[in-house]
Amino acid sequence: MSANKINKTAAAAVVSAALLSFGMDARAQSSVTMFGELDTGLAYLSNVRGNSQWKATSGLVDGSYWGLQGIEDLGGGYRAIFRLERGFSVTSGEMFNDHPYYVGLGSDQAGTLTLGHQYDLVHDYLAPFTLTGGAGGTAFAHPFDNDNANNTYLAANSVKYASPSFGGLTFGGMYAFSNAAGQFADNRAYSFGMSYQAGALNAGAAYLHANGRGGTTTGAYEPVVLPTSNDVFDAAVQTQNTYGLGISYAIGDFTMAAAWSRSTFTGVTVIDTGGVAPSVGFSNYELNGVYQLTSTVALSGSYTYTQSSSAHWHNGGVQADYQFSKRTDTYLEAIYQRSSSGAPAVINSADPSSGHNQVLIGAGLRHRF
Repeated sequence: MSANKINKTAAAAVVSAALLSFGMDARAQSSVTMFGELDTGLAYLSNVRGNSQWKATSGLVDGSYWGLQGIEDLGGGYRAIFRLERGFSVTSGEMFNDHPYYVGLGSDQAGTLTLGHQYDLVHDYLAPFTLTGGAGGTAFAHPFDNDNANNTYLAANSVKYASPSFGGLTFGGMYAFSNAAGQFADNRAYSFGMSYQAGALNAGAAYLHANGRGGTTTGAYEPVVLPTSNDVFDAAVQTQNTYGLGISYAIGDFTMAAAWSRSTFTGVTVIDTGGVAPSVGFSNYELNGVYQLTSTVALSGSYTYTQSSSAHWHNGGVQADYQFSKRTDTYLEAIYQRSSSGAPAVINSADPSSGHNQVLIGAGLRHRF
């Protein structure tokens, strides 16, 4: 039997076992749900290493994935929860470790504590004010997803707490262990965030700190992608600090938002060569809006200016989404990025341009189950 067939058989067995483990008795006090999303389409890129490109896409807005989640009532207002997701490419079948899996305890009065492979607090409290963290999705990320607003990276070995709402105020914290004996701070991370909602007004803030990121294979975070003068590279960094603020306001069917974030990476080492690269910082300034034109049509757009110590990027895009049903929709989007000298143009999900301009025009279909 081929390895591919063995993997498929094993995956089916895991899903079946998970579902069967919640028999008739458990269903009386528990719930288990299988869910997921398929996102696929076509895209045109004006410049990919000097050539135009047409390609089939998977996850141009949302990464395709399947998942299981469950809740068990423990009594006294407490519940046990679990979530298991796995990302994959609809076009190639490749599997990705880009979704959460965790187990925890929750209460409406005390909040939720979870342990596992999870989104950090940038995702929870800052990303919702960016278009990449909302309607726009993958291709609208800030250059190199430097602030992780598109949740390119999840924290392994993490313990996370999310509070209940106190008059519209919520907050949370996360600590991700290095898992290295005698090296407590080698590839560990911690993150904090808070948000406030009052009617049409929402605001949020988040902070993420990592030590020795990418320096080990068992720690909190994988290496980060950083730019060179005409390309990108995987890097281990001694220290990462990311923080930001966001605010949104809804006026009828139109929601406007603004977000600012700052990410710095020091002690940079090139993974492939072991060479030392300069430290780098990014400041992102974004304005975006989403307009629910009709019950089935939504229009959105954003502009982001990103500045680093040696280069800057302009990134703007628009998107139209049509809802066929509650579970199925189609979208059309166009994104333009221009970089200054000393840096490549790289729209998120694409390979670098050979020049300082790159255009993406894409269309796709999504189905949720």
